[in-house]
Amino acid sequence: MKPSVFFTTLILSIFALASHGNADDADRSADNNVVRVFIFAGQSNMVGSDSKVKDIERFPPFRCLEAPQPQVRFSYCIGRQNKTRSNGWVDLQPVNDVVGPELSFAREITRHTDAPIAIIKCAAGGTHLGGDWNPNDPQGFEMYPLALDLIRSSLAELEKHKIAYRIEGFMWHQGENDMFNKEYMENYGKNLANFLACWRRDLKTPKLKFYIGELCTKTVWGMDLRPRMYA
Repeated sequence: MKPSVFFTTLILSIFALASHGNADDADRSADNNVVRVFIFAGQSNMVGSDSKVKDIERFPPFRCLEAPQPQVRFSYCIGRQNKTRSNGWVDLQPVNDVVGPELSFAREITRHTDAPIAIIKCAAGGTHLGGDWNPNDPQGFEMYPLALDLIRSSLAELEKHKIAYRIEGFMWHQGENDMFNKEYMENYGKNLANFLACWRRDLKTPKLKFYIGELCTKTVWGMDLRPRMYA
């Protein structure tokens, strides 16, 4: 478990853009009542696999993340065959005793905005963009339609209670498993571009911002997918 430079940079970039918004105080006050929805999706890195809540105190940047964050709403579906679901909105907190990136993300981002925050997370280890997450031909655990259904039902719950919201960003952290399939590996950039386009279409948010976590330079298997991630 280590600090995520990716998500720290993400937070700064989001609010650098937000700082150029309306200058009018009344408009800003009204906008602060709009829930900022962030979507988290991917494979094991997004799940938080191999981290443990009991180890949090050993790492200063993560201290106190084991505690619920009741000011942040959380809707999730995590796992492969045996999925863990929130079945609606709950307080943000660790799931299955692991430390997902949404925990430190939410704690940091709430320090920079007065607006309410909500996170929708769908992630499963060992899944492929070319198969499980393929919008056109989902295979295996069929993660794309699963995530889409989760997002739509979560947003519908907000609408049911007349809660205004805006999808602020989509966090994607995945890619390693596609390196084990020659077709998936060679077409990762093309598949990723299609993946982004389909989400913007299906969520009716043509300007939806994506924040993509890259893999390390080389995996333990010596493979590097980063050149194909520039979609």
